[in-house]
Parts: sequence; structure tokens; C-alpha cells
Amino acid sequence: MAHVFRFFLTPSDGVAPGATVALDPDDAHRVRKVLRLGAGETVEAADGAGRVFAASVGDPGRGTLVIGAELPGQPDLAPIRVLLAQSGPRADDAVEKLVELGVAEIGPLLAAGRRQKARLDRWERVARGAAAQAKLARVPAILPPVALTDALASAAVVCSHEGADAQPHAAFAAAGSPLVLLVGPEAGFSPDELDAARAAGVPIVSLGPTVLRTETAAIVAATLARAHLAHA
Repeated sequence: MAHVFRFFLTPSDGVAPGATVALDPDDAHRVRKVLRLGAGETVEAADGAGRVFAASVGDPGRGTLVIGAELPGQPDLAPIRVLLAQSGPRADDAVEKLVELGVAEIGPLLAAGRRQKARLDRWERVARGAAAQAKLARVPAILPPVALTDALASAAVVCSHEGADAQPHAAFAAAGSPLVLLVGPEAGFSPDELDAARAAGVPIVSLGPTVLRTETAAIVAATLARAHLAHA
């Protein structure tokens, strides 16, 4: 069976069976120049609010879709929030993979070792593309930057190779919902930051015996959290 591509629309597009809707310019270009889809070819359209519809390409030149029947039974995102202290291409990679894992929220964490500001517009584009590739019903939310002190007040779990004092599943079980995971920068959390976590009663968990790159740590943490929630 041929792969059926999914495209994200917005609820304001009037997405309903029988409607003809326009893709955004990037997706319209992808239909026409990259995927080379012709009129009548089968695709899927997600309205951004959790509903997914069967659809077909209307006019490839104009980037329109004709909406068909709603496709029921779409899985929701996992109640996991991942706050990342890394930036640049490694952060983009982490965002992409976290979206593929179906976490609900991703945002920048303002920690001492952060080298540059996060480009939220870039993260949003990465998230949208990854959500379509992973066939999610919603695009995970990209949050504004959060200071570490504020994150520590949200029943979070700190993921750090150094200073770990808890096992992941025990820490996840004691955390709230959404499950908030804090992933440090390339140099790791500073001793002062780890002390602040302990003072706030926030568990510090290790993700294994080896030192992981920051983007790998984010993926491992989210995978463990998803596994925990699946069996909770």
C-alpha cells in the first residue's frame, strides 16, 4: 500500500467533509514540487484540533485539498512536557524526535549553560513537519522559554548524568501531570542548579551509565516517560 501523506490545516480553515481548503505555501510547494501529487490523489488532512480527515488533492497548482470523511480513533499526545536547555541544530534534532514520540509540549529551558536563544519559529516549523511525518492528530505545543527556577516549581524531573539520586520510574510516578522533564545543556546542569533542584525537592535521575548527547538524553527521557505512562 502506498504511503498516504498527512497535512496540517487550521481550525479556521472551515475543515469539514466536502470543503475545499488551501494548504499553507510551504505545504502547497511540497505537494506540487517535492511529492508531485496529482489531482485526485489520496492524502489526509488534520485540522490542528485533533480531527483527521481523508482527503484528496484538488488543484495541485493552487495547493488545495478536497476534504472527505473524518477518520476516527486518532491517538492523543502523551501528557509529557520536555524543557530543553540546548540550542542550535542539536535542539532542532531533539524537537523533531520528541514530536515523533508524541509528547504534548516542548519548550526552551533557561539554564546557565545555554549558549544562545531558541528560535521558536524554527522549532514550530520543525514540530509541524515532524507531526505530519509521524501522522499525529495534533502538532505538539512549542512553549515560550521557562526559567529553571520556575520549572523546578512544577513537580519536574531533572535528567542529569551527574548527581542522580532517583530511579526514573520512581521519579515519574511521584511527578504530576503533565510529566515535566528537564534536560540540560551540552555541559550539563551546574552544581548550583543541581543543588537548587534538591532544595526544591525535585528528583534528579540518570538515564544510564554512559554520558549522552543532549538530544539523545531528551529522546531517552521521553521514551522512558512514555513507557511509564503506558503501564501506569
